[in-house]
Amino acid sequence: MASDKFLPFPSQTDRTSARLVRGHRFEPIKDGWLLLYEDNQTAPSESMVGELCIVRTDDGRVLVRILRKGRKPGRWDLLTGSGEQELDAALVWAEPVTMIVPFNPTPEQSALFGDIE
Repeated sequence: MASDKFLPFPSQTDRTSARLVRGHRFEPIKDGWLLLYEDNQTAPSESMVGELCIVRTDDGRVLVRILRKGRKPGRWDLLTGSGEQELDAALVWAEPVTMIVPFNPTPEQSALFGDIE
């Protein structure tokens, strides 16, 4: 039965960015899929605990992880679905993922997005 009700598409702004997933740390999210987020470079906060986020570590890596409060003040545990967990990481910023887009990019399309693992 068809429905006339649709879920609203997340709004996009001039800060909406996308990263291309590389690797298989978050099955069922697959290699090549796009993760959209608002690139405001916000400091991580309690409201992000348990959320899938794009994060920048203090050593410059940009990753997709689920955040959990670390044991040290101002530190965060970075959790994956199937990979190694990183505990008590120092983060520069974190942004929640707003949309996951299944995608199978061509090599030319892959070059348009920043990769993330």
